[in-house]
Amino acid sequence: MSLVTDVSAHPNRRDDLGYAGGVRGLLWLTWRQHRWTLIGTLVLAAILVGWMTYLSVELTSLWHQCHEAFCPEDSPQGQRLAGSSPLVLAMAALLRVVQWMPLLIGVFVGVPVLTREHEQRTLLLAWSQDVSPQRWLWTRLALLGLFVAAVTVAVGGVSDHLERTRALVGPVSLFEYESFLNTAMLPVVISLCWFAIGVALGAVLRRTLPAVFGVIVGFVGLTYLVQWRYPTLMTPLSAHRPIGGPNLDVLRDNALVVDGGMIDYGVDGPSGAYDASGRELTGVELQRLCPPDNGSGRTLACFTEHGLEQHLLYQPGSRIPDFHLIVAGGYLGLAVAALLTVWWIVRRTDLSAG
Repeated sequence: MSLVTDVSAHPNRRDDLGYAGGVRGLLWLTWRQHRWTLIGTLVLAAILVGWMTYLSVELTSLWHQCHEAFCPEDSPQGQRLAGSSPLVLAMAALLRVVQWMPLLIGVFVGVPVLTREHEQRTLLLAWSQDVSPQRWLWTRLALLGLFVAAVTVAVGGVSDHLERTRALVGPVSLFEYESFLNTAMLPVVISLCWFAIGVALGAVLRRTLPAVFGVIVGFVGLTYLVQWRYPTLMTPLSAHRPIGGPNLDVLRDNALVVDGGMIDYGVDGPSGAYDASGRELTGVELQRLCPPDNGSGRTLACFTEHGLEQHLLYQPGSRIPDFHLIVAGGYLGLAVAALLTVWWIVRRTDLSAG
């Protein structure tokens, strides 16, 4: 008796591969095929949530010890927030894992959805039950997508709280790319996007290793592309600030510096330094007025004495929600395109090919 005849003769039985008719069977099958990945994801998420919660409590305690203000660098609290302290290194490592979590989801949750069926040649068996290929696909994607969303909501919520607490105790801007990715809805949206892309690459390539390689290359490339372009998604504002002076109010409250205004010596062209009237000095004029001092501090004092300023391009912190929506919208668009690709491929898959 052929495989198709045998399956159709017993549509409601559960065979050795674990397939059963109906949504309940798909739920059971999804758990059976992905249980170790799902369990591992839950364990990793629990570790991240627990550890980041602990660090948030530590930072909150330091904030209160510093009278709810930035901790001075020479204070005991400031030493704990120094660049190479165990607390800072632990935060950096955990927040980096959160940034790379979408890649892990795309590789370990998204890619196997269809590559497993192609490599084990079980598509014929899976799609010969009383559930159509399209319903099989959307049910599997909905179940796994809900799992990914639930896990990343928990991790993303704690990482958002940790980033905001870190910004209370030290000069950290939530607009800087590393912090920007770990706040608001971005961990959830980016994870769902790479889950969908992983499924799509698995459907196109039908082999696990090439699909995994494609997800890795795509994730790294898109991450650095967004990092390069996101500061100019909206037209930056401009301002002048005293060279070497304190930050202007516009640079506070999580502002992002797009162009800090480099000072250029020794060329007969723009120097990046402006006098009190707002005229930009040439490099030769700047060198004559305040010659370089090789780090002794006299040049900076000269800048202050003559009231020289530098031009600054920046994004105000009030635009962070708008930038979150723009970036999230781009990732959601990619996710929709990936899901439409998967749907189109499944519709055109020849069942006789297995």
